[in-house]
Amino acid sequence: MKKNLKHISALIVLLTFSGSIWAQAGKNMVTYTIDGGAFHHQQITIHADPKGVENGAMSGPTVGYTKINLDDAAPGDRTTGPKWDLDIAFSQVGTGTAKVGEPLTGSHNHVDRQVYFRLQVQSEGKNKYLGADHNDPSKTPGTIRITKFGPVGGTIEGDFEGTVKGSDGLYTITGGHFVATRKL
Repeated sequence: MKKNLKHISALIVLLTFSGSIWAQAGKNMVTYTIDGGAFHHQQITIHADPKGVENGAMSGPTVGYTKINLDDAAPGDRTTGPKWDLDIAFSQVGTGTAKVGEPLTGSHNHVDRQVYFRLQVQSEGKNKYLGADHNDPSKTPGTIRITKFGPVGGTIEGDFEGTVKGSDGLYTITGGHFVATRKL
């Protein structure tokens, strides 16, 4: 009986350890499919360094909404910066769904005023910035859904999709998913 308990205890320890490794591996990551410009149904994956100051999620009563930033910049890289980036402003603290362009009523710092997701992508060796059309928001509809809202140190996870505008036209984003470490 004691031998079986030792094996069960060892198995529980191994499962707990392996589970925490898998949880860490998925933190600070973005995937989506992009169509438009030079991109033709291209799958994009961003692995954001958790040590990066900008990488992660901030949310709670002091912020008043959820702010997420995930990029591929190397820690301490001040020369090249990120090539791929996702920036999200979500209208609430917690899980739920929001449409791009809805007001951020809980925003305490008033830097962000609307729900959005913005992307920085690399095309032909140059950075392109893709976001909402502020002159005609009906051209760039989108949805952001937060499905998991963990405590500080845990993760905030969710999905996004929609149309974004670059200097060269419209892009369609589908199957977007993010996992970000909650820093605040």
